[in-house]
Amino acid sequence: MSAISFNASVFVSDQLNRQLVNMAQDLAYRCVDACAERYGFDAEEAHRFLGLAMVKVERKAPIKEKSTKAAKVSVPKAAFPLPYNGELNDACCYALRQNNGLYTQCTGVRKGENQFCKSCASAMQKRGDEVPEYGTIQQRKAVDIFEYVDPKGRKPIAYTKIMKKHNLTEDKVLEEAGKFGIIINKKHFVAPTEETKRGRPKAVKEPKVKGVKGRPKKEKKVLMIEGEDEDLFASLVCELSEASEEDIVIAPKKKSGKSDAEKEEKEAKRLAAEKAKTEKEAKLAAEKAEKEAKKEAERLAREEKKKAEEEAKRLKEEQRLKEKAEKEAKLAAEKAAKESAKTKKSSKKPDEPEPQVDEEPDVVKKIEFEGKKYLKSKKTGIIYDYNDYINNGEQVIVGKWNEKTNKIDFTIEEEEEEEEEDYNM
Repeated sequence: MSAISFNASVFVSDQLNRQLVNMAQDLAYRCVDACAERYGFDAEEAHRFLGLAMVKVERKAPIKEKSTKAAKVSVPKAAFPLPYNGELNDACCYALRQNNGLYTQCTGVRKGENQFCKSCASAMQKRGDEVPEYGTIQQRKAVDIFEYVDPKGRKPIAYTKIMKKHNLTEDKVLEEAGKFGIIINKKHFVAPTEETKRGRPKAVKEPKVKGVKGRPKKEKKVLMIEGEDEDLFASLVCELSEASEEDIVIAPKKKSGKSDAEKEEKEAKRLAAEKAKTEKEAKLAAEKAEKEAKKEAERLAREEKKKAEEEAKRLKEEQRLKEKAEKEAKLAAEKAAKESAKTKKSSKKPDEPEPQVDEEPDVVKKIEFEGKKYLKSKKTGIIYDYNDYINNGEQVIVGKWNEKTNKIDFTIEEEEEEEEEDYNM
């Protein structure tokens, strides 16, 4: 007889893992149900989307021992809700799910001999009920597929509404059902002629008749006088001679309808109310138009002010640049005059008298010769280097303007520099 092998650590590990998975699955179901109740979405659809019913316990075999994995129980899932057609899956929970109002079997897996899955059992325990909220699959199978009513008196909705909601066609539904071996009843594709409201019928309250408090008043006898026959009146008086004078009341005839004066008064009040309403609306419209016009005028004024400020700023900048250019030209002329005086002084002969220096500033003009910019003195015709003056403020004389040839007669140093540049090139 072979010895029976028993591993306590494996047994305890399996039990703990199973309990932990069940607790996690139960917590997930509770969270989804609470969120569905709070935010108004379908809890069953969320369960299927998250795959909570597919959570299984898998234990890896030890390294040295061979073990077989626990068989997985998988429940097929359709791409969209399918109607009930009389089927019963014994591997799934026996409770019914609302499933968009179709009342189909819960896809949760039953544990052992339990009739309901963990989620449905937990929901029943929370409500204190012995049966699921929407009934069982056995209760639905016991009646016609279109005649089921849940414990609260609610009926399944027509499948044509689900098709319209999910934009489904008959061929698409039949194709999806064929993947799971489900035969769709053709009556599901026929829209009902009369739409009935789900839920319990609304109770009709009878209006309460309020009575007069206290003792009922004594009814007075009424005599209706229809003619002027004195004998008839006398006979009636004789018959009622036992009644007291207070009990005999002669009621006048009731007038039918309202008088013309009341109608005219009512019509006048109605016209006055309409006139007041029209005047009020006209006043509000005028106030609104006035506000809009005022707002538009303020906007235009702001734009004009902004434009004026920008124009003043632009003119100020132009004036500043003009003054700066004039100042620079004046300084250049003064520097050119000083340089010219120094050049003449250094080039004169010893016995030659010193020329009289003109103290007036020299005025220069910007010219362009052979693609290069220069400064030309209007008085002496001396040519200054433009870039040296603009960048460094130095009045470098490069030559003199020749009026006959309309060219610049460059100095020897300038010509030598140009020759060196040509040589280097």
